[in-house]
Amino acid sequence: MSNRPIETIEFETDHLLSKWGFADGTLLDEFLRENGYAHLDEASEEWYEFSRRVLCEVVEMFVCTQIRNAIKPYRMLTSHNPIRIYEVDGRHVSDWPEPPTLQPFTVVVPKDVILETAVHLYATRFTDTGELVSHMVRSEWGTAVAQQRGWD
Repeated sequence: MSNRPIETIEFETDHLLSKWGFADGTLLDEFLRENGYAHLDEASEEWYEFSRRVLCEVVEMFVCTQIRNAIKPYRMLTSHNPIRIYEVDGRHVSDWPEPPTLQPFTVVVPKDVILETAVHLYATRFTDTGELVSHMVRSEWGTAVAQQRGWD
């Protein structure tokens, strides 16, 4: 057994309420580039869809599931933060006089879990006909989590 600390990336849950959350949707980009995906052209559609899909999956499966509030996340086609929530504790986010407070404020996700998610999504980034899979499409695993949580 190694005594080295588990490396993590911290996610602030209130970023789910913001257009500019998760570094405007690029929070995981540097990590992905440093861990096997630097060969993808950063200006390409493939990179954009891949990096955003990893962010959406990680946030849905490992951040949203740790939030104690009842929430409903959704994915959005945008050049900004692609993963947000539309409902908190049974109320639409626009019905709150002040932005709701999500608990906990931060969630940490181990880097190896993020990388495992990226490896899986990279392997399935094209459809059977060769089309690029959009970040709007959840993996089977992500879909199962969403259904189990009642997000759909």
